[in-house]
Amino acid sequence: MAFLLHRNGLYAERHGYEHMFVQKAAYDLPVYWQKVAMARRLMEAGYDAALWLDTDAVVHDLDRPLDALFEADEAMVAAGDNPFWSSPFNAGVFAVRAADGRGLSLTGRWLDLFRGARWTRTPTAWECQEEWAGPDFEQGAFVAHLLADATASGELRLADWRLLQSPFPVEGAFALHFAGPFKANLPAYVQLI
Repeated sequence: MAFLLHRNGLYAERHGYEHMFVQKAAYDLPVYWQKVAMARRLMEAGYDAALWLDTDAVVHDLDRPLDALFEADEAMVAAGDNPFWSSPFNAGVFAVRAADGRGLSLTGRWLDLFRGARWTRTPTAWECQEEWAGPDFEQGAFVAHLLADATASGELRLADWRLLQSPFPVEGAFALHFAGPFKANLPAYVQLI
């Protein structure tokens, strides 16, 4: 994963963006919900936009600026899972921008979906016995409570999965996401690059 981190840093440097690699939980939340809180806090701090990349994701197209992911005035660009899975929204890679407060509002509503009732805080981690990526996790909560309205209102643009969720380089891919069994693709990608 060091290669992914380095490449993501190169992307940020090329475009004059700030690159942040989070090594320690910033908030007392499950790791899955940290990304939502961080994206929101960045916009509260005055950042124009945030690109979230899970540690198993990498920017493939180093030349494409973040603004190019947005087509109109949407606050967020995301994509569904690659065809191996079936979720219409994958929280492993997404871009959100302030967009006149709309990004702040959307991430706020998303963060408000964490209630914690089905999570247990142990001394070293948060644990949840509910369905993986179901409505108690950030991805499932977005799908269950925000996806339809955010898409209909234009706050969210759901891009083709190939843009943000492909586990191999394909035409038009901005980011690659080596989730689950697709981590096996990483050595071949490193050799290719």
